[in-house]
Amino acid sequence: MIRLASILLVLVLFITGATVVPTEANANASPSTWMKPIVKETSDAIKGGTHKKQLYTFGDGDVYWMHQVTGQTNQKPYVLNVPIKGDSVTFRYRAISENKQPYWAVVNLRDVHVLPLAAGFIESEGKSIWMGKPIVYAPLGRGTIDEKRGMELPIEVNKTANGYTLSVQMPVRAGLVSEMWALESKEPLVVWGKESLNSIWLSLDVTDNAKWLYDGYYYISPSTYEPYTETSYWRIPENYVLRSFLYTGGSKAARDMGYVMLQASLRQQDQQGYWKSLPRSQWLNEDYGIPEGFYDTRFNTGAADLMLKGCVQYQEAEFCESAQKYATFFQQHAVGNHYVIDGIRPGWLVGDYASVGREGNTHVSLNHQLAEINYLYSSYLQFGNPTDKDLADIMLGGVVNLGSKWILNNGDLHYAYFPDGTFGRADYPYLTYNDLVETQRLYNMLHGMEDETIAKLIESKLGWMKQNNVAYIQPQ
Repeated sequence: MIRLASILLVLVLFITGATVVPTEANANASPSTWMKPIVKETSDAIKGGTHKKQLYTFGDGDVYWMHQVTGQTNQKPYVLNVPIKGDSVTFRYRAISENKQPYWAVVNLRDVHVLPLAAGFIESEGKSIWMGKPIVYAPLGRGTIDEKRGMELPIEVNKTANGYTLSVQMPVRAGLVSEMWALESKEPLVVWGKESLNSIWLSLDVTDNAKWLYDGYYYISPSTYEPYTETSYWRIPENYVLRSFLYTGGSKAARDMGYVMLQASLRQQDQQGYWKSLPRSQWLNEDYGIPEGFYDTRFNTGAADLMLKGCVQYQEAEFCESAQKYATFFQQHAVGNHYVIDGIRPGWLVGDYASVGREGNTHVSLNHQLAEINYLYSSYLQFGNPTDKDLADIMLGGVVNLGSKWILNNGDLHYAYFPDGTFGRADYPYLTYNDLVETQRLYNMLHGMEDETIAKLIESKLGWMKQNNVAYIQPQ
């Protein structure tokens, strides 16, 4: 029965399906004020290097800009001037306390000659600007940069007859790159006052553990990645800040930057439909022979989920096509990289990692498997492709057929299933629990009932979390 189901699935997966884009009937409508922005990118030679600029002009007049200066010889800084009208202008920025906790600090421009070196909001009557923190870095290759801390220059504040001018000085240094970005609006980008909104924005990090750069979202490099330095960051497929923008929203800043960040992710998607992790992972290379440019199912499925959300929110055909392109790629990956798990129904466990085009299967993390199931179910609900649901059902069978084998004596769950049929490694405190709850919700929506085995895993994991005082947010 299982072998027959596997063969049938292989045949079905390679049948070409029609592309589906959202319509008024199958997607939540975006606000009536939303219009697709006009995008322009330029590149010019400057003294000592090259200056590139991205410009997004939104339908309501909001503007996002990003400047990048790549140095070839050492020269004086390239200067950007940002005018602001008004007498009372403040800078609200994300500061870090002595105990490493973020908090909001506010300065008035009349009281400072330079802005604190931080990302923050310039706010006056009739003007709101979310500005990034200036950065200087060295490209290391393989999608990795090395931040040159201390080389960035603070933004100067100059008084004018009508208000102020912010002078952004971007160093021009041989072999180094300087960047600066901002989002401008005539209306408040974030309406402060709601405690939840204040807290959400405090948690959004684009300066310390993460960086928003010209070609995408970067995260602090694991020490097991190559290349690596103590100040290196790698371009990660899944953008955690973008996730907050799309799932919590609540502001013009989230709406505008969500679109900009999705466009960056779209440009990074491989023609085959996935997002490469460009560095080399030492442990993946040692354990499974996987080189740089590998496929990580969790990060990729997270990136695709954001495309799916953007497809609905922005009614953008490119985002919809991207989400479906990934689903097709994942179906092919699952066919070629899975373990058949015998049991009460057809069951597959799909490998977490791969070097696309090379044979070889890896371990299967429970959280990866669940995230993939959830994406396939969500994709089916949006686009109606039955192969998404069929594969999700068989992958859920892989989890269910192992049943209580996932559960440890203390109630926690095993992290992964390994190629030799054993289980091991410590699970995340609550990530897998959230994934299980979402799997149950989607399964119930599609099948009209809860899965008993998933319910047992949820109960066991939650009991362990409560017993160990794990702080978590209950999924909605």
